[in-house]
Amino acid sequence: MKITWIIIYCCSILPSLCFGQKSDTIAQDTTRFIPKTLSTNEFINYQLPSLEVLFENAKSNPRLKAIEAAIEAARCDLKLTKRDWLQYFSVHAGYTYGILGTYTDQESQYTPLTTVYSGATQSSWSVGGNVSIPINQLFKHRLNVKKQKRLIENVEYSQQIAFDEIKGEIIELYCTVQFQLKMLKLATETITLYDAEYQTVVLDYINNKNKTNRLLSDIKNSQKDAKTEYEKIINELNILFLKLELICNTNLRNR
Repeated sequence: MKITWIIIYCCSILPSLCFGQKSDTIAQDTTRFIPKTLSTNEFINYQLPSLEVLFENAKSNPRLKAIEAAIEAARCDLKLTKRDWLQYFSVHAGYTYGILGTYTDQESQYTPLTTVYSGATQSSWSVGGNVSIPINQLFKHRLNVKKQKRLIENVEYSQQIAFDEIKGEIIELYCTVQFQLKMLKLATETITLYDAEYQTVVLDYINNKNKTNRLLSDIKNSQKDAKTEYEKIINELNILFLKLELICNTNLRNR
């Protein structure tokens, strides 16, 4: 009863240990992609890696890795299919060793019935083989091999299609990032311009050069709109960078 309890206890612990290891692995993989906001100067002066580098890094994308595993499994199936003909042959061998004993009854006119035992050590071995070839399987073997090769080609084409789709996503994100970086530069210049103009108008208002605060209000609203646009661009850039990092499996903001 004690032994049974120990076995059950160990079995109950193992899944939790395995689950903990898996969780730690996932945590380690995801910590590299925690969003990090770059400063304005870092964004404006940022230079993206070349598309060739991003394409190369994207080969480790999980989508491609999954298809690569399917290709490897299909190749293993092809090897097994090519060796199907081995099932038509069988070989058997045997070996025996022991003592062969006999009992002999002896009786005569002058002696009572007597049982005599005699034994000797003996060994023997045998080897044989068998061939059984189903005709339908024999003719299907070549077609099965051909079919398995086509399945591998199909998965390889799927991998290329997936890679082309990923490259298309990278190109789209890449160009959008480039565009947003230019827009960020313009937004920063606009904010600087409105800040300078606002300060000038405030000084004019204080010195009674400007009798109305209408112009001051208009510039303040324009300044607010420019800052709002700036924040939108920063937010969009962080989203784009994170998407690009996930697709390319490349940390772009900690270089």
